[in-house]
Amino acid sequence: MKSTYNLRERINHKCIKKCNPEKRKETTNNDICKVTKSELDRLPIRCVGNWAYQKIYRLNQYFGIFSNAMKNKWRGLNYIELCSGPGRCILRKTGEEIDGTSLSILRHPSFNFIKKAIFIDKDETIIKILNKRIKNLSINNAYGVIGNYNDIDILENIFSDLEKDFLNLIFIDPTDCSVPFETIKFIKSYFKYVDFVMNFPYGTDLIRNLHGAIQNITWPSRVKYLKFLGSNDFFERKEVKNLAVLPNKQQLVLEFFIEYIKNLKSIGLKYCESEQVKNYYMLLFASGHSKGLELWKKSQSINPDEQREIVFDD
Repeated sequence: MKSTYNLRERINHKCIKKCNPEKRKETTNNDICKVTKSELDRLPIRCVGNWAYQKIYRLNQYFGIFSNAMKNKWRGLNYIELCSGPGRCILRKTGEEIDGTSLSILRHPSFNFIKKAIFIDKDETIIKILNKRIKNLSINNAYGVIGNYNDIDILENIFSDLEKDFLNLIFIDPTDCSVPFETIKFIKSYFKYVDFVMNFPYGTDLIRNLHGAIQNITWPSRVKYLKFLGSNDFFERKEVKNLAVLPNKQQLVLEFFIEYIKNLKSIGLKYCESEQVKNYYMLLFASGHSKGLELWKKSQSINPDEQREIVFDD
């Protein structure tokens, strides 16, 4: 049996549309639009690319299959999101606003199977907006909290509100390669049972800066990439340096990605697979159990292109 629901799409008539990067510096603050608010709830919205729909679609497809398959096999399920955003976003090309990842999960038919959901963002304003939206949905087992993924002590304090022996689904959604590998390692060790879905921004951050970071030890992104990757010797390898001087940037980024997967497997996340979202980033799935990968593959069998409804298997 299949059930559907929409992302509460609305055309925002005050959206300027098609803002280029320079224009967005004037019209947004931390990607929150300063020109208009949501026509649905009059709260601030985040300006995003049209490809955001694919990310939301793919995450929700997995969430539905994961929660339905696991609901009776564990004492409880938790959902945790890092870099949550304000819950509602606007597609800058079309001016259409939709629920973001956090609200789409909260409104998912299978959210009833979740014991607790925590949404983490480092921006206090964003968390306040998101909590207002959660309150509007009258949901009592979810909340947003201020937290920095670079501070493991803060994360540990946030996670202390969750049962450790539950099965946990973690969605990590930064706009760049700034989540340190040590954070992933900590989360994996803190929660014995955990699946990850991560935004891997290969086509934005990495394609622009990785070559320079390898060739120049003073490149601004170099330290960030080393912390993200978790391999201190990667930038010193001869084969990597040779790739860094070639005009084709794709192969170097691929090697970086392969190294990241290898490091995930070294901490017990042996089952990994990714889905490309346009040419900008990949949604990377990582789990310590083959069943998680089986469910991920099943959930990704329906392509989001041209679809305007999210479909869930009950």
